[in-house]
Amino acid sequence: MQLRIDPDRQVTPFTCDHCDSEHLRICGFVNSEHGAFAIYYAHLYNHGDVHEAYIDVVMDDAWAPGNPLEPSPNRTTFGCRVGPVQGSSAPACSLVQAAQFHEGDPFYGDRLDREKALPHPWLPLFWETTDHLLEHEPDLNAHVYCVNAAPQG
Repeated sequence: MQLRIDPDRQVTPFTCDHCDSEHLRICGFVNSEHGAFAIYYAHLYNHGDVHEAYIDVVMDDAWAPGNPLEPSPNRTTFGCRVGPVQGSSAPACSLVQAAQFHEGDPFYGDRLDREKALPHPWLPLFWETTDHLLEHEPDLNAHVYCVNAAPQG
């Protein structure tokens, strides 16, 4: 599958509820060769020396052509944390509760937690999309890899 991040993305600052510091939220569309594929939300946090990102990817098999925000019956949202982990010099991804702060919002459809995400048939597509975002979304890439890169030597 050929994924492409739509260049018309939104980058907005937000204030963290836990530390009252300002961070970035990125929202955008991911398209495939067939058209609309997913909507992503990346929250970029810097708590002390820990740079991490929480990514939600909203997937659907029936995007409304004129209104992609209109939910459909198969709408599913996956979530992951990307950042430093103990015992590794490279950042890692782990599944987390999707759209954690959007309970009850029908836009996100089925908001999967780790246990529900692991057997889901779309999980490989979620990881492919996340990999694409980590490589090609400029703010996300710089936040996760440039800051967390282990010193070479």
